[in-house]
Amino acid sequence: MGVVVAAWHEDLAQRVAVKIVRAETVARKDSAERFRREARAAARLRGEHIVRVIDVGTLEDQTPFMVMEFLEGNDLAQELERRGPLPVAEATRYLLEVVEAVAEAHAAGIVHRDLKPANLFLSSQPDGSRTIKVLDFGVSKTVNEQPGSVLLTQEFAFIGSPLYMSPEQMRSAHDVDAGTDIWALGVILFELLSGQPPFVSDSIAGLVRAQLESKIELRAKRPELSPDLEAIVRTCLAYERRARYADVAELGAVLVPFAPEHRVHAERARRVLTPRGTSDSNAAILAPTPAQALAVASSPGEQPVTLGPAA
Repeated sequence: MGVVVAAWHEDLAQRVAVKIVRAETVARKDSAERFRREARAAARLRGEHIVRVIDVGTLEDQTPFMVMEFLEGNDLAQELERRGPLPVAEATRYLLEVVEAVAEAHAAGIVHRDLKPANLFLSSQPDGSRTIKVLDFGVSKTVNEQPGSVLLTQEFAFIGSPLYMSPEQMRSAHDVDAGTDIWALGVILFELLSGQPPFVSDSIAGLVRAQLESKIELRAKRPELSPDLEAIVRTCLAYERRARYADVAELGAVLVPFAPEHRVHAERARRVLTPRGTSDSNAAILAPTPAQALAVASSPGEQPVTLGPAA
């Protein structure tokens, strides 16, 4: 719905990125409101792994624009295209950074609905390191919106990127919760580790059938991967929402053993999703093995199976 250009902010004397609604979409009655909603959603979130919004406004012809921090680097889709499947520790680290960002969004009542490698930007930092920035809240949904707000997502609307959409989002983009982002994170992790999404088809009907019938066999593509890591992906991609992780903090906790030096992201996700006034002194992430903590749903319709402590 928009195009992003580089610009120079005269007052701040720095380069910025400006996102402008495309001319062909301005005429759509919901485009301006959807754009403003994206700006509001992004502006509410202040975490280091979410792109920072500096300003919003309209051009002389009333075309909306948004000014954001300028990022140098490339997105994860480009990284995969250039390098192929990533090492486990690197892929897990990136996902943990996304978990931290998504936890803040979920705590604010915002479901992203379009998480995918192309919306995860590897931003170069002054010290030469790279960090994930979550982009594009253009199709995000705000849970429990205020009375009188414009309902942009009707039952029939098809919102999101099909390869990363949960089954419930396929059915109705409006009736989704945090579980749809957890599904997308599972697809992304599968792709980071294997080089391609778990469900691929040239039609929407084919994707729906694949989601319902395909088994998640990550280790068939990379046999050296841990069965526990495959189990994590399977839980994210459980067909029924109730069989997935309860929230992204739970997902972050089971990912920690695969990138223990980056456990801070999982801890931040837990803290931001812990209701204020609730004691979490006993909820510290202790990096349990996935085999001790996972509730695995290996096929559509199956009840989650809780695995006991390893012998």
